[in-house]
Amino acid sequence: MSVLTALFVVGILCVRSHCAPTPQKTPLSIIFPGEIRSNMSDVEMAEKYLHNFGYLALEQGSDSHVSIRKALAHMQRKLGLHETGDLDQETMDAMRAPRCGVPDIGNFNTFEGELKWDHNDITYRVQNYSPDLDPEVIDDAFVRAFDVWSQVTPLTFTRIYNGVPDIDILFGSDNHGDPYPFDGKDGLLAHAYPPGPGVQGDAHFDDDEFWTLGTGVVVKTRFGNADGALCNFPFIFESQSYSTCTSAGRSDGLPWCGTTSNYDQDKKYGFCPSEYTAVIGGNAQGDPCVFPFTFMDNTYDSCTSEGRGDRKLWCATTSSYDRDRKWGFCPDRGYSLFLVAAHEFGHALGLEHSDIQDALMYPMYKYISDFQLHSDDVQGIQYLYGPKQGPGPKPPGPTKKPSTTTTKKPTTTTTTASTTTTTASIDPVDPTQDACNVKVFDAIAELQGDLHFFKDGLYWKVPAKSQGPPKAPLRIADTWPALPDNIDTAFQDPATKKIFFFAGRKFWQYTGSSVLGPRGIEKLGLDKDVQAVMGAIPRNNGKVLLFNGEKYWRMDVKAQTVDKDYPKNTDEEFAGVPTDFHDVFLYEGKYHFCQDRFFWRMTWRKQVDRVGYIKYDLLRCPEH
Repeated sequence: MSVLTALFVVGILCVRSHCAPTPQKTPLSIIFPGEIRSNMSDVEMAEKYLHNFGYLALEQGSDSHVSIRKALAHMQRKLGLHETGDLDQETMDAMRAPRCGVPDIGNFNTFEGELKWDHNDITYRVQNYSPDLDPEVIDDAFVRAFDVWSQVTPLTFTRIYNGVPDIDILFGSDNHGDPYPFDGKDGLLAHAYPPGPGVQGDAHFDDDEFWTLGTGVVVKTRFGNADGALCNFPFIFESQSYSTCTSAGRSDGLPWCGTTSNYDQDKKYGFCPSEYTAVIGGNAQGDPCVFPFTFMDNTYDSCTSEGRGDRKLWCATTSSYDRDRKWGFCPDRGYSLFLVAAHEFGHALGLEHSDIQDALMYPMYKYISDFQLHSDDVQGIQYLYGPKQGPGPKPPGPTKKPSTTTTKKPTTTTTTASTTTTTASIDPVDPTQDACNVKVFDAIAELQGDLHFFKDGLYWKVPAKSQGPPKAPLRIADTWPALPDNIDTAFQDPATKKIFFFAGRKFWQYTGSSVLGPRGIEKLGLDKDVQAVMGAIPRNNGKVLLFNGEKYWRMDVKAQTVDKDYPKNTDEEFAGVPTDFHDVFLYEGKYHFCQDRFFWRMTWRKQVDRVGYIKYDLLRCPEH
């Protein structure tokens, strides 16, 4: 048996250009600023691949040439390719394909015992979420992925929120806490460990990937005439096909999309929020595409592959690439979280990779719109756990969520060095504590998709879709036991999902329930005269802006140091907001500067588009 992840084909977007590009005998290919291209030869890449996935170690010998030929033949046989022993084009294409990070031969480590669970009710916990999808969409993808296996076995899957689960699920990037780092966008998509204690059974997903349902970014439109419907990609406009948001047909440059497959026919559309047009990679630090933009004196109002030998879609993040040379890749079809999760959960249940290309447990990724579990996968999982009792299996589809239980345990604290892991029992808080009676909050931050309001040891959560004020508060100490009662600001890094809290000259870093700190902000490179960090705006690509009144810094989250050429003056970059603010935070893709009872909302283009009441517009308290 085997693991998922396979060949991915990105549809080429038909772009509409105001000026036809100059005809060329060969495709134009330029080096974009900030782009790193590998100098590794095909042979070097092949050797690394064969070693990483367990083939080369099996064929070690005195003659390296013969050893590599044997390893290549073994790999070709294992992956269902033509067995030649040569590094041919089919083999190179397979090596470049997105795939699961679990080795094809052997496992990450040598684990003792039979690699299957000794019980049928498997528990799981979701540690964090990807910013690419709403949490409820991610939860549903995991539920459906588990159901793939419960349909054909006696296994059941129960989500828990406290205690120790069998399967811990997390999103992380690069070095994410285990010995097997991810490799950035594309390449390795995810990995999982076989059943057992500790890290065994856990599933990790690369947060540098673009996670979707397999058919492109899930964009919730605003305004327009489609009542907030999702974009439908691709869609037809003026007889041309668009696979991303576009400004075609508009003189104001606002990105929009069709919400049916044919705008020309149905006339249904909505506007795309800026966070859905943010670029990936490049040198623009996650800024949104700007349409139209100029490239080599031609004008484009959609993402284009012009100038790229690899035909990847990109856009400029200013109106003129020729002048500013700011750019990034456009979101593509992405990878189906459901399919990748179903594959990884197969590993977490004890399955290895399959050599059948249509099997779920085949190592390479391939999108399947009407997925059904292959007989090879069924035979493998039933060998471990037996068949499902009762009626025969039916093809998995939309399912009801498995029952969820909350397991309460006594408070336990384990401390090693400066890292603390805590499971805390939560006592009820007086429900009469009304957030609408608070005049000024200590801090406001968007964490895990919800807006959090902090005050004197308590916090209130306002979900994104909430229509009214928050209910009873929660205690900071119950959720983040290491923190003081009063904090100055907080933010969550979009890439790692780590949450940072600042209070005075100290800061704390939470990863799930584990905490690092407190540490002094001087460790970040902030001046000794900085007494507090009063606001934080996380950016893509691992950067965050830290504010202290008249000054602000840009910090690299991974290195945890501020960048050179900082601090800078707040009023020069963020004109139009008060400099005596007491908090700054990012919410729904826009910057919010708070002073007393009011907030100034600023777009990514640094334009103030609203001044509102914190109490009524953010807390959603009734006006009376």
